[in-house]
Amino acid sequence: MNNTALLYALGTVVCWGLYSVLLHKGSMLMSAGGTGDMTGARMKAFLMVGIAYLIVGIVGPMLVMKSKGIPMTADAFPMGGVTWSLLAGLAGAVGAYFLLMGLSSGKGPVVSKSLVLLVPAIVFAGAPIVNAIVALTKDGLWGYTPWQFYAGILLASGGVALVMKYRPLGAPAGPPKAASVTQAVPIAAPQAPMMTQFAPGYVDVTTRTWQVS
Repeated sequence: MNNTALLYALGTVVCWGLYSVLLHKGSMLMSAGGTGDMTGARMKAFLMVGIAYLIVGIVGPMLVMKSKGIPMTADAFPMGGVTWSLLAGLAGAVGAYFLLMGLSSGKGPVVSKSLVLLVPAIVFAGAPIVNAIVALTKDGLWGYTPWQFYAGILLASGGVALVMKYRPLGAPAGPPKAASVTQAVPIAAPQAPMMTQFAPGYVDVTTRTWQVS
């Protein structure tokens, strides 16, 4: 592989690696402040993806073709190329739809977070396997492929199985908090005021003493 192809491939890896995380985040935010209908949130997020495809997939090529002087007349688009290219676009769009539905199909916050890791791993490990099988069959190369290539396909399949089996299920719950116990302090019953018994007599106000009669 030449350096140019490698750079484009790495750019695709980065973009598609971020695609699932960004798409899941967008669909979650679409439901914020609304009715909580996830179907509507998914469709609104997918609509934004379509607008992005429109900008990048239609406006971008037209600008490049115009700047390079490439003709855009009807006879410049052979029917066979149009048909297969449209099928490729449909496959990509339907795949993006399935990816979005898979990312946002969690039944709770913990499951939803794990799907962001699980679904893309299955997609981006399984897609090369499908691509290899279809390409080998289309070009009739099964008998000309070294065994290491098949070993790589098996290893990729095993990786998908490991991802599905040992997917993250959320952080483990901590030890239960001990219930706070308030010690009851017995409250003594109020005692009756003590009555001091005095001998009969009178108070001498000058000396402030009790004078016994």
